[in-house]
Amino acid sequence: SLKSAALAEPLAVGLHAIKLAEGVKDKRVLVSGAGPIGLLAAGGAVALGASNVTISDVLNAPLKRAEALGVNHTINVATDNLPDNEFDLILECSGAAPAISAAFKAAALGATIMQVGMMIDQNISVNISAINGKELTYKGSFRFNDEIDLALDILSQNPAIQTVVTQIFPASDFREAFAIAKDSNQSAKVLIEM
Repeated sequence: SLKSAALAEPLAVGLHAIKLAEGVKDKRVLVSGAGPIGLLAAGGAVALGASNVTISDVLNAPLKRAEALGVNHTINVATDNLPDNEFDLILECSGAAPAISAAFKAAALGATIMQVGMMIDQNISVNISAINGKELTYKGSFRFNDEIDLALDILSQNPAIQTVVTQIFPASDFREAFAIAKDSNQSAKVLIEM
């Protein structure tokens, strides 16, 4: 469907990060940030056989959406802390300095942290002191390469992933669509129908 096809590119972004991290099979995965990319990365991790998928965010509404994707746990980091030394792979999709620092604490010994969320081009304070003692790998991921076919396969086999699309607006209502899309409490992925 067109609705599912609209998710192929953002899902491929998450799948590219998973590929660069050498997969999720049987790994304990944390997805930091439950925006559209984070939600789709979590759905991809579930579909590709992660042993456990946790997603974190500062808002409850995006975390509620994640439950439909089959994640095992949700954590609102505005009220609860991430567990220390817990995750084999962290897909950091928020791009927020506090979340990046928290990822280093949450990472298990020898874990990989993939920076998927784009950061503002400025000096920020991030605590990466655990990188040595835990022998962590911290890698960046940008867009996607050849993961579109896998994204289409996952979308066709997992219709629940379509729940990431929260609203579809006619083109004439584009202003309302963009206003809703800015509010993570109301929306995840907003589409404009042409």
